[in-house]
Amino acid sequence: MMRQFAQLVRLTAVFMRLLLRDHQLVFWNFGFFLVLLLVFLGFLSGGESAVRIALTAAIVTIGVMANGLFSVGIGLTAARKRGVFRRYRLMPVPFAEIMLASVLARTLVVLLAAIVQVFAAHLLFNVSWRGGIAGWLAILTMGSLTFGAIGFLIAAFAPAVHVANRIVNLVLIPMMALSGTSLPMTMMPASWAKVHWLLPAAPVVDGLTAVFVQGDGVIDNLWRLGYLGIWALAAYAIGISGWRRYDTERMESE
Repeated sequence: MMRQFAQLVRLTAVFMRLLLRDHQLVFWNFGFFLVLLLVFLGFLSGGESAVRIALTAAIVTIGVMANGLFSVGIGLTAARKRGVFRRYRLMPVPFAEIMLASVLARTLVVLLAAIVQVFAAHLLFNVSWRGGIAGWLAILTMGSLTFGAIGFLIAAFAPAVHVANRIVNLVLIPMMALSGTSLPMTMMPASWAKVHWLLPAAPVVDGLTAVFVQGDGVIDNLWRLGYLGIWALAAYAIGISGWRRYDTERMESE
């Protein structure tokens, strides 16, 4: 068991090194949303602490959503269409372990990018962490896993990259608008404000805000973490059934 775990860690580290050599992926995961955050906090917040906190929670959440869906969903679809996984099947390692390491590596990149953004907001604009590091780190970890899982699900059923791209946008744009990230819930109908938490982005942005403002810790956010875990498990379970369709013969024909 320990040997398999050590092998998984090594594979994940290898995939992470490969991903971090992709300049485009690094820009979109780390550069774009960090610059967006700095511009909004520096020039569009009016210097108000409450506004900076709200903007930080919203932009970091959007980054986790977008990077998780695009990096995992479109990244895995593109890799499959290029025949990358067919070549991986020739390795003396179980294919499921290779796939898990690939998804973990992409998810970790998403998480690291979000951590950089939160630290930047804290160090440069004094965005408080009243709930401590553990509080927001737990939210970001589960959020990254959840949207990585949804990306994994999309890649399992999207027959081509352009289809995956359309599905990602169909998921991302409405969720940005309706979860309280792009538009505050005060602008939403009262009936929707009561159920907006059903969308997986809502527990992330609300959880981050609670940590930053109210001082909520991990225990206070357990229900949000558990709800995100349900989304992640469901998406991975359905995604695994979809990936099983791509047996060796089909992958060789792509």
